[in-house]
Amino acid sequence: MRLIQALSLALQGGPGVIQLALTNACNAHCRFCSFSRTPPAARMMADFQGLCRGLGSLVQAGIRYVILTGGEPLLYPDLLPLLKRAQAAGLTTLLCTNGALLTPALVADLKQAGLDTLIISLDAPSPREHDDHRGLPGLTQHLRTLLPQITAVGLKPVASVTLSRLIPDLNAMARFVHGLGFRRLTFSYPLTNLYSSYLGYADHDSVTFTPQELDALFAQIITLKDKAPLAILNPKVSLLDLQRQLRRRPPRFPCLAGFKYFYVDWHLMVYPCHYQSQVLGAMTDLHRFSPQRNGCAACTIDCYRDPSVYQYCAVSVADTLKALSRGDWRRALCTLLHPYNFLSLASLWEARHWLQEG
Repeated sequence: MRLIQALSLALQGGPGVIQLALTNACNAHCRFCSFSRTPPAARMMADFQGLCRGLGSLVQAGIRYVILTGGEPLLYPDLLPLLKRAQAAGLTTLLCTNGALLTPALVADLKQAGLDTLIISLDAPSPREHDDHRGLPGLTQHLRTLLPQITAVGLKPVASVTLSRLIPDLNAMARFVHGLGFRRLTFSYPLTNLYSSYLGYADHDSVTFTPQELDALFAQIITLKDKAPLAILNPKVSLLDLQRQLRRRPPRFPCLAGFKYFYVDWHLMVYPCHYQSQVLGAMTDLHRFSPQRNGCAACTIDCYRDPSVYQYCAVSVADTLKALSRGDWRRALCTLLHPYNFLSLASLWEARHWLQEG
């Protein structure tokens, strides 16, 4: 069965990824995020039974990775049972959190329930600035204390840092993250507007950059990758492609949102991504959706643009096999030997750090 599933995924262009927002509630008060502005009466938790039914649709659709987010997903009351259901379905789970609600017991329970990776948000290169921005006093020291426990149980901790004006020096930020005990860091690109239901954005001056400023920040990340004391997970090829976009040149790697990557909100409705307003339908019907490959380049969201570079080669292999099935050998050969495939493979080598323990 595993071989059959592997062949099926190869024909589909590799495994898919879901960004699943379990709730629109959050316990932090970040200025560059709108989740904290959700009034108490409007706070929601995703229906657990609906989620369980939807897991089967994810598997049928070729989804293999589920990134649990919010709001703050640790507020979701049925998180552990959901993780167990996902593990039983053969899904790999990652969870994005501010970390304030983590405890040693919960860390052990998350691993036992099948969680693979814990992505923890950090905003500034000092405890005071980070904690003040989150509105969570003592958070940095709490994370520093918990990180040895997180790695000891076998969870993979990754620091997630949003590019903002809270960070005057990316080198200092990398050193700060490393000093806390992290060995991997991924940068999130700033968002000031989204058209889906997702609220992880704000039109705030801390994340408002000109295209030229963003271009310079991406160049700094590329330089930092070679000298940082920890692994920077953002692929160089993706950063270069986003620089092309900011300079009004066509990107080389099409975004795979709506094809291999999707966003599901707390109403269990599916969108191609965080940015687009189009609702594709209910999570339970995901396996029935027609895949979209429209070459969209409307945003710079790392959750979609970075993995699209990783998966370019896998999609090319699928396109090659389809061309061969039609007897179109010329198209098959051109697709398989396209130079972008080699850039994609190089990015996959960078992505190996996502798989490392500790």
